[in-house]
Amino acid sequence: MADYHFQWTFDLKASPEALWHLVSDTNRFNRDTGLPPMQLLGIKNRVKRVKFKIPLLRVEWDEEPFEWTYPYRFGILRRYVAGPLLEMRVDCRLERLENGGTRLDYQTWVSSRNVIGDIGIRLGIGLVAKKQFADIFNLYDRIASRGDPAYAVATGRHLSSSGHARFKALSQQLKNEGADEKVLDNLYDYLHRADNLSVQRMRPYALADIWNLPRRTVLETFLRATRAGMLDMFWDLLCPECRGVAEDFGKLSDLSSNAHCNTCQIEFNANFDQNVEVIFRPNPSVRAVDNEIEFCAGSPQRQPHIIFSMIVPPREKLPFGTMLNEGRYRLKASGLEGFQLVSAYPSGTEKRDFTVDALGWHDDILDVSLTPYIRLINQTDSAQTFQLEHLVWSDQAATAADVTTLQIFRDLFSSEVLRPGEEISVGSTTLMFTDLRNSTRLYREIGDAPAFGRVREHFEILEEAVAAEGGAIIKTMGDAVMAAFRKPVSSIKAIWKVQKELERRGVPPLTIKVGIHYGPCIVVNLNDRLDYFGSTVNIAARLPNFSNGGEAIFSEAIRNDPEVLEYLEKNAAPNSLTRFQSELRGFDSPMELWRIKV
Repeated sequence: MADYHFQWTFDLKASPEALWHLVSDTNRFNRDTGLPPMQLLGIKNRVKRVKFKIPLLRVEWDEEPFEWTYPYRFGILRRYVAGPLLEMRVDCRLERLENGGTRLDYQTWVSSRNVIGDIGIRLGIGLVAKKQFADIFNLYDRIASRGDPAYAVATGRHLSSSGHARFKALSQQLKNEGADEKVLDNLYDYLHRADNLSVQRMRPYALADIWNLPRRTVLETFLRATRAGMLDMFWDLLCPECRGVAEDFGKLSDLSSNAHCNTCQIEFNANFDQNVEVIFRPNPSVRAVDNEIEFCAGSPQRQPHIIFSMIVPPREKLPFGTMLNEGRYRLKASGLEGFQLVSAYPSGTEKRDFTVDALGWHDDILDVSLTPYIRLINQTDSAQTFQLEHLVWSDQAATAADVTTLQIFRDLFSSEVLRPGEEISVGSTTLMFTDLRNSTRLYREIGDAPAFGRVREHFEILEEAVAAEGGAIIKTMGDAVMAAFRKPVSSIKAIWKVQKELERRGVPPLTIKVGIHYGPCIVVNLNDRLDYFGSTVNIAARLPNFSNGGEAIFSEAIRNDPEVLEYLEKNAAPNSLTRFQSELRGFDSPMELWRIKV
């Protein structure tokens, strides 16, 4: 048995924050350095039991939770229970240089179990790793300096001749059907260039941002590509604590409202607009991908919402610096309930102490600057893992709420429903109900056949306008329509288009009564279609009764939305928006409502 210490220093051109997403992605780094894939065996008290997927030699270890602080440091400790090593500790630090570059200091401490371990450490780490690390960090530096995404690390070409041919054939088919050509061209390049780690979990919004293309366009193209057999669609259920993937499902019908995270050892409820995310992988006919290959059990990049995760021994203090974006954060200690709210802004406090004791946290909200110097003070009798995390979830997730309110999803994937009896909550949805005014009189005045044609035309206009604004028709009820949107302003824009188009076509012009409300509800399976239930639905359904036709009635929640206010200011006629109060059947208190001529 022997102890070894290695230290390498690299001067790089890119800044620490530009390098961070590459250097701290230890899953990718371990792959790039030639380590074999690993397998997670279990988790106990946040410690992961892991082994290498290699034949003949058993290498197994307990991996402690990573420590890190963005964008300056990360470290890990492994204690081996089988194999030629006893323990390994890694500490990587990124120091900002005066010229704008970074000094990267990488240190490793290793203890061997036997002679095989001694030989492996001296050769594998002492000789081979030094050159590998230099090559990889310099590659990361070039990518970071150019501002390229992580998948640009890959230099190979991954589509086979048959995969290439199938993609091109399907791509031409999709273009003929109206799919976006730019998205398909970017998707081809991505599938051809990106490594397996990058295509295991393709997030359409994140890729849209990289490609500088509209998010909805990319998402809708991915849905079309899935229907055509180019991509496969999956649903990730994210843990509300660690925000990692707790489970993934091939169909919505496999999803349950009650879920469990093995990492955090907690039970939680699924929510369509927060922790159910749609992801995509290439169909095996285009590119075969082993989505279970992993090279590291944990990494700062698996939890990018966490700014720092630091262990502080009992009755100790830990000072360090970090970087924050403006906004609100939550600071937690692993052994205690509750949290400390933190607000970061440019004029915030430069130096700040955060203290926790056996009773927990004692301040409401503490402010810090965007580059604060922090002291974590642990006044308890046990070690605490302090974690600072963004309160707001990443907006790069294409959630189930986003996807299921798209008309194209409902058209292409009508069989994608929850299993009967299952109910999944949605934190916020915009619901719109419409009804034709005086449709009975229309049949009497112009005859059944012409009236039916006009009514059918009105449905077509509604569906086209709703789809154009990113909404979906949930169901029709006689002459009435129920539609859903993710954003309140989308419903206003849609009904504006509808009424103007109805006025332009035909004599006499059709008018519709409209009610719009925004709030929480639940998603269910009704008649093998996704449907919505709850108070928000009930309120929205009653609002058209207050309309005289050619006008929209909407709730205070819609009126107070900033995008709605901006749209109405630009498009509504002066004094056309009026406020009134009315009682709704089934509700105890009167509601504040708004009426606008459209």
